[in-house]
Amino acid sequence: MNRRRSLRGFSLIEALIAALILAVAVVAMFSSWSTTFKQSKVITELTSAEEIDRAVLETAKVYGPLNLPTGTYNSSTQLGTWTGAYLPTTGWTSGGTGYYSFGGAQVASSSATGAYFSVSVTITDSGVQVGSGTSYTIQNSTLRTIVVTPTRMSDGTTILQMATNIIAGGM
Repeated sequence: MNRRRSLRGFSLIEALIAALILAVAVVAMFSSWSTTFKQSKVITELTSAEEIDRAVLETAKVYGPLNLPTGTYNSSTQLGTWTGAYLPTTGWTSGGTGYYSFGGAQVASSSATGAYFSVSVTITDSGVQVGSGTSYTIQNSTLRTIVVTPTRMSDGTTILQMATNIIAGGM
């Protein structure tokens, strides 16, 4: 009688448990794929934002500290601040915003096909020569801090902000 029982094969319970284990394995596999694809998009987005940041910062370095725009002097903070963007067609544009595709290519406007990032630049100057009112001039010792901020246009999230400092007289 024991011999007959061992030759029968799987019971219904054993088949259900095997099916449940297989279902859990398949769900786990598809879940990990989904997570992998989402993570891949995040990494690509960060890489694009980093490339945009670096390109704008390198452009600022090429222009040099004396050729970058000056902003408005605030006597209470003793800082000069300029906000805008670098646009290839107009150069440093006060109050402007740059727009870029997901791949990091600059596009003409926020409504252009493929526009994904909006990018703003802030230049903060300390150690300036104060002029009259809110004007100031850059000296050899003026520290110019350039901050590039790319933002995902769909939800306004800042992706990866980068900054650098430059001084006309060198460091």
